[in-house]
Amino acid sequence: MQSLNNPEKLLFTDREGNQGQLQDIIDDGLDGGYEDRIPGLINLLNSGEPYHQLLAAVMLTSWGHPAGFQKLIDWANNSQNVPWKAAPVVYERISQTDSAFEMLADALNTSYYADETQKIQQWQIDAIKALLGIYHQYYFGRTLALAIVRDKEIAQAVKNEIIAAMEASIKILQEHSSLGFDLAFQVACLLIPLTRVDEDVAVNYANELIANYSHKERILREIANALGDGKREATLAILQHLKTFKIPALVRDVESAIARRSRN
Repeated sequence: MQSLNNPEKLLFTDREGNQGQLQDIIDDGLDGGYEDRIPGLINLLNSGEPYHQLLAAVMLTSWGHPAGFQKLIDWANNSQNVPWKAAPVVYERISQTDSAFEMLADALNTSYYADETQKIQQWQIDAIKALLGIYHQYYFGRTLALAIVRDKEIAQAVKNEIIAAMEASIKILQEHSSLGFDLAFQVACLLIPLTRVDEDVAVNYANELIANYSHKERILREIANALGDGKREATLAILQHLKTFKIPALVRDVESAIARRSRN
């Protein structure tokens, strides 16, 4: 019973009691075998220290447990009152901004590997919608976009929320010059799922981003990567336009994207 009450044992030991990294324990539990740990994780989720609450949510969500998804949704819907609000407990390495919601998005991505994925699809959709609702306020990097694109049915279900997140982000970018993280890059990342579900809308946002951030190689490369999943002439025309920038890394990405399109 000790493991049910000790956060370190709940989060950082395997079934044999050996110490390990959080992600290794999560990966080991994707096929089950940690059911006796669930009650302790739920208790930790609701009453532990902020760092442990976050990690409990990450573990439960990764394993496809409803308690993890529900807490993720609650936190996203009330993000000004999360347990770590006064003092962030995880940080993005480069910008040093709070990366808790990015970590939760990664857990959501991991949940696709969990058993009985179809049973948790609605939880995944609801969680993605909640995170997209705060996309313009928090660091996500590419992580949430990659979680969305894992399942085209889910991507289609959250299309309106993707567009709303892009609009809210663009509005913030017009009003603020410094946000602590690269929100424009995050907008470009959402082209990854959007291109697959509404190529025409993706074209409009891609053109807007290129017009406003033609000096940002990282953003241009992300656009090229996303449009590699397109099928229409309009996205191909954008890729050909990006080649004219004559940025070596961008040209390579464009050529790779065009080659990928030919295989789709």
